[in-house]
Amino acid sequence: MNFYARLFRYAVWIGIIADLVLGIPGIFAPNWTLSLVGMTTSPHDALWISLASTMLVFLAFVYMPGANDPYRYPVNAWLSVLARPPGVGFFFFLYPGLYPAFGLLDLSLTIIQLPLLLLTMFASRSKADDQAKALALAKTLSSRPFEYDGSTFEEVKSVAFSGRYEGKLPYIFGLTPWAIVRLFNDSCRNLSDKSDYLPLFTKLIHSNGICYTGVWRIDQKSVYTGYFAYGAEGLCLARLSVAGLFLNRGLFPRAFGIGGKVFPTMNPNEKVKPGNFVTVDHLSGTWVRNIIDTQVTNFPTIGLDPAPNIVNRIIFRLMDTRPGYRQLHPISTLGVKPGEPVVTPDLMMLQVAEGTPRNNARDFRDELRLKNYPGHKIVYTINVKNFEEVGWTRIGSIEFTEDAISEGGDKRIQFWIPRDRPNS
Repeated sequence: MNFYARLFRYAVWIGIIADLVLGIPGIFAPNWTLSLVGMTTSPHDALWISLASTMLVFLAFVYMPGANDPYRYPVNAWLSVLARPPGVGFFFFLYPGLYPAFGLLDLSLTIIQLPLLLLTMFASRSKADDQAKALALAKTLSSRPFEYDGSTFEEVKSVAFSGRYEGKLPYIFGLTPWAIVRLFNDSCRNLSDKSDYLPLFTKLIHSNGICYTGVWRIDQKSVYTGYFAYGAEGLCLARLSVAGLFLNRGLFPRAFGIGGKVFPTMNPNEKVKPGNFVTVDHLSGTWVRNIIDTQVTNFPTIGLDPAPNIVNRIIFRLMDTRPGYRQLHPISTLGVKPGEPVVTPDLMMLQVAEGTPRNNARDFRDELRLKNYPGHKIVYTINVKNFEEVGWTRIGSIEFTEDAISEGGDKRIQFWIPRDRPNS
């Protein structure tokens, strides 16, 4: 969003927080709440104060969509502002001197929010061409849901590397209480839509990341097919990210993941359908000092953290039979002709090659910048096994040679997750 829209968001959230701070205790202890802010009440007022507090809390929730995205929810945005002036009239003119502090609060918020909303909407009109293009793209996508005929590596890379961040890296908030419904929608989309990139959207779990490009190589003989077979070599684009709130090493564990696309070609301009993979280390997070010291797999453990347990064992379980297990047949079928046998490993584990030096940057994105490593590259080994096997077998590597920390990587690249099916 533009500068004025961001200021408007902050201004409305100030009002929302003020309403919640007054409204929630006002529901359960109305007289105590008013006395806390220096206002006297009688016991007979408690019922009506509690009712007004309840309405205040519900109004605060109504304001939230317009605060977060005034262009998508303009009615909520206007309501959040136009609901304040009646409060000014109520407390200053209809019942003057009774609760003047509330009238002063509404007046202050009106003076701040109204000009910002007008500037926000005016700025949106000045960008009408860009919005028209985005709307046209959205209509095209909606008229052809999930239609997909592949992409070129160069095309996907240009999207992933677009909008590089300058200066201080942003912190993108992902899953919030009011985005639970969207989590269901996005999860269903990931199981159905094979598109390599989408119009701008916010990733709800792995919101912050860094994109790499490089080459996928299988240099050891194996029994597997497709791009797990010996000699397979293709271009690769990956996004390395952390789930949850904590990006910096320190007092909290971090859940690290790598989502990738293997293109069955070394020609960056050849249109193909890449094979996607999604890997994570431990869904409750690990305490490693350096993020490259952890290994990621397509069947991560969950741990005791309630958030990943709710997401994986309840929400994702409604959509798939083994929600934590990301199958690998999109890679084992690359280049395999219809009717030919397909052999897929059950599990894949990626880990940084031995001898890679460590970088102690606090933010994992700074740690993973390729300029910090010899030759400006990082190599991950590709290791596989089946469920009944004990040890991992190294069959190849991914050599990453370019990186970007960008809006395109954080808000446009998508990794298709196949639905669970019997292993083949």
